[in-house]
Amino acid sequence: MRLGWSFNIGSAIFFAASIACAQTRPAAQTAPPRPQPVAPAASVPPAVSADPQLTTATFGDWLLRCQRVGEGAQSVRSCEVAQTLQAEGQGMIAQIAVGRVAADAPLRVTVLLPSNLSFPSSVKIAIDDKDDQPADLAWKRCLAAGCIADSDMKDDILKRWRAQAGQGKMRFRDAVAREITLPFSFRGLAQALDALAKS
Repeated sequence: MRLGWSFNIGSAIFFAASIACAQTRPAAQTAPPRPQPVAPAASVPPAVSADPQLTTATFGDWLLRCQRVGEGAQSVRSCEVAQTLQAEGQGMIAQIAVGRVAADAPLRVTVLLPSNLSFPSSVKIAIDDKDDQPADLAWKRCLAAGCIADSDMKDDILKRWRAQAGQGKMRFRDAVAREITLPFSFRGLAQALDALAKS
């Protein structure tokens, strides 16, 4: 707008000068003035929030991680506690996590395992070999990174898990129907869940 106003004033001055010159000598052929390009308005990047986008805290063998997605009033913060199981020379072989998909949703336990699995089957998570009430997780989907099974975290199972400090067992069937048992640790789970409740 400002550039257009300046250009119009300049044109008026040029036009008045041309008339004055025309009275004293023959009119010369002049090209009309070329409009000047207007520079595009610089895009302003969104403001950076004072809240971190990702935070982590370690409790024993469990990691509390919280992530904020979106900006301003549209941002959503989600947290979970997780443990990654690794094998020497193989990297990550499984992951177990407990969290909520929304603030008012119940706690869920989720497992990520390699896609070398048998179907139909499920994942069972037990305190030990004598546990006759393991958590039973149904398969939901398989992605390039592996297959995901999950289930609501029942109150009685959650209470028993919080009281543990040793090793638990995760059982599933591989592609040739062999039962595979992976150990994981309960150490720090109670403290991580307490921190999750405050997040």
